[in-house]
Amino acid sequence: MCRFWIAAALLPVAACGGAQEPEPPDLALTRSQRVAIAAFQQGQLDQAAHLSEAALVHAHARDDAQAISDIGYNLAVIALRRGRPETALAAARAARGDAERRGVKVLPELKLVEAAALYRLGRLAEAAAVAEALVTTDADASTTDRALFIRGLVAADSGDAAGLVAALASLAERAAEMPVADLEELRARRADLAGDAAAARAAALVAAALRRDELDYAGMARALAMAAAAAEALGNDAEAAHLYLRAGRSAAAQSASADAARWLEAAIRSAGTAGQAELAAEAKRDRAALDNTSL
Repeated sequence: MCRFWIAAALLPVAACGGAQEPEPPDLALTRSQRVAIAAFQQGQLDQAAHLSEAALVHAHARDDAQAISDIGYNLAVIALRRGRPETALAAARAARGDAERRGVKVLPELKLVEAAALYRLGRLAEAAAVAEALVTTDADASTTDRALFIRGLVAADSGDAAGLVAALASLAERAAEMPVADLEELRARRADLAGDAAAARAAALVAAALRRDELDYAGMARALAMAAAAAEALGNDAEAAHLYLRAGRSAAAQSASADAARWLEAAIRSAGTAGQAELAAEAKRDRAALDNTSL
């Protein structure tokens, strides 16, 4: 088995390895998966996607149900990290469909990445339904925690203060076993929902620092953008511009072009309002470079 978790899309990072495993039946397939994972961990997302796609072809050639599931999950993870939730959803559902047609158990992690992709696409009701189903299954603690986290994010985006508080309470009970950054991010969302921009800014900055320490750079960028929005709400456009610029640059470095574009454009807007001509020029250069990269 060779799959990993994600940091970009709301989930943690890991890789195959650990305890000694029996010699795999197809060394070439296992090696290709491991090389893809190594590329992912080094931030080489395009290469990781290419290698994983080739590995999936190999897995289908040998009709390997476990490998098809694992690699499909990996492809969904990579797509989320690249800011391509449509591709992530398609990969997750293709792997899930293969498992269901074979009559074998669907990995809870596949459902989790599906929920994350649905959330990123703004399909909140569907994301909530998938996450809720995970909470009530026999998924492991980490998967359950992440499903609760997504449920909290959906509640926040839906303006459901009670649902957000319930998700926070459930996560707080498990705080010793889960990343504290998740709690801080949901606390920031709760403060934002309550109209307390100062508390939202503070919690988002704490979450960003924790995500950085966890090497969750996609989550860090997201938290920086949350702090920027809170600073903007407080009327501190200069700080907002700086935070948006940091978030945008991080996202661009991770090949998350859609997020990078949105946050760099916000940096340009906030810098203009604050009269920060130099920062606005930097953000414009970065935004133009992003367009050139996508050509």
